Amino acid sequence: MRILIASFALFAAGYLGTAAAQQQQEGPASCRADVEKFCKDVKPGGGRVVQCLQQHESALSGGCRDTLEQGRKRGAEAKQRVEEFAEACKADAANLCKDVQPGQGRVLSCLVEKKDQVSPACRQKIEEGEQKHPCYEDTQRLCKNVKPGQGRVAECLKRNESQLASACKARIEQERARAPKGQQ
Repeated sequence: MRILIASFALFAAGYLGTAAAQQQQEGPASCRADVEKFCKDVKPGGGRVVQCLQQHESALSGGCRDTLEQGRKRGAEAKQRVEEFAEACKADAANLCKDVQPGQGRVLSCLVEKKDQVSPACRQKIEEGEQKHPCYEDTQRLCKNVKPGQGRVAECLKRNESQLASACKARIEQERARAPKGQQ
């Protein structure tokens, strides 16, 4: 079960929204002065700035403390959704994706590709996640007839980039920045 939950970590980040994580990486306005004061020598990435702020939490401004607390709440909610997704889809993953190497969202991609074969509970969780993704509406509008899998939907979005909503464009740029060189 623990491996399955880890396999769905990307689900939380990718499908359930990354606004909190992105905001914390970029440094929310409410914490910028505190970051400069307490964490200016901390290299951003990997949650290091947030960890630094948490270490100095008692000395932070009220707004920054509130932002950290909101982030903790969103994180707990995301973890709960991931656990619910894993529970709803673990049998489907074991049956339909047993030959898929866990990690980097591969099991999730397998389940999404085989969405028409999964249990109703798993399908519902997949659809809930898809609807929260910033590219969901653009995908429905521009790529509705594209069969998911093997990067076909991503290619469709790329072909239609000029028509995408700003949130979807931002997500695509974020994914490009995270992709290893040569895969962009």
